[in-house]
Amino acid sequence: MFKRFFTALTILAVLFFAWYFQSIQPVSRSTGPLIDFEVKPGAGVDRIANDLSSARLIRSRVGFKITVIRLGIANKIQAGLFKLSPSMSATELAEALTHAYARQIRVTIPEGLRSEEINLLFEKAFSQVKENIYNPAEFTRQTKNLEGYLFPDTYDFVPEATASDIVKRLTGRFNDVVSDLNISKEDLPRALILASLLEREAFSAPEMPLVSGVIVKRLNIGMALQIDATVQYAVGSARCKQIDCDWWKKILTKDDLKLSSPYNTYQNPGLPPTPISNPGKDALSAAVKPVIGTALYYLHDSDGKIHFADTLPQHNQNICTYLKKDCR
Repeated sequence: MFKRFFTALTILAVLFFAWYFQSIQPVSRSTGPLIDFEVKPGAGVDRIANDLSSARLIRSRVGFKITVIRLGIANKIQAGLFKLSPSMSATELAEALTHAYARQIRVTIPEGLRSEEINLLFEKAFSQVKENIYNPAEFTRQTKNLEGYLFPDTYDFVPEATASDIVKRLTGRFNDVVSDLNISKEDLPRALILASLLEREAFSAPEMPLVSGVIVKRLNIGMALQIDATVQYAVGSARCKQIDCDWWKKILTKDDLKLSSPYNTYQNPGLPPTPISNPGKDALSAAVKPVIGTALYYLHDSDGKIHFADTLPQHNQNICTYLKKDCR
């Protein structure tokens, strides 16, 4: 019995090592162009293995993870940019990930910014490097119809990155997130517009599905959205002629609310024609999974706490109670 067990164990061991040896071989034997690969800050080995697999740089995610454990370098992998090749073995790739580019530019894009605000972030970041070739005008040209598709996140770039390189990275990250959330092509346009509203209207991720529910409920009954952020977007588009501008007017006047624009949801029913900002993952998730209750109204008090109301009289009372105005 012991001999059979030992024989079976030996066969399994041989099969495992044969599989492992094959799994860590290069994806390609031919030397091709190097591929830019980024490890996000805080990314674990599982995420890195998934990203390497998606980039077709490794044969097996499990094989790569075993290699990282075998080498004892899980805590040595760095966040940042790397030049990798499909002709590298899993062992070579794992070791390469412990040495990110020494010179790189890190840019963090907060959720809910317009493309112009994102452009300004990159212009300021790259202006610190003498040899940069970043062109804000080129970024504006390339993102003309990409409002909403520039995913907010923390990115690392080499100083020589162009506007085109940056746009590809931002939109590529957007596509990855949309894929993770299983948002279909048919549902994406509406979900993206709604998510862009949530980034400007909700103050936290937990309240996004609730605000989404109010917006969806209003849409379902044909009620005007009356969202200030859409008017802010319209006003900013009309008055700002350069990227360094206060794009979101804090206090809207009665004349602002009368502005003739397809983005004015006080005057036009339904959603605005395009996104008004670039939303993050929480907003996109809330847009496709709204929590629809009885509320038709909401407001935030001076402490940022949200208050919902089912009827206009209740909402007016909330305005009086929490904002201390329009009390009768």
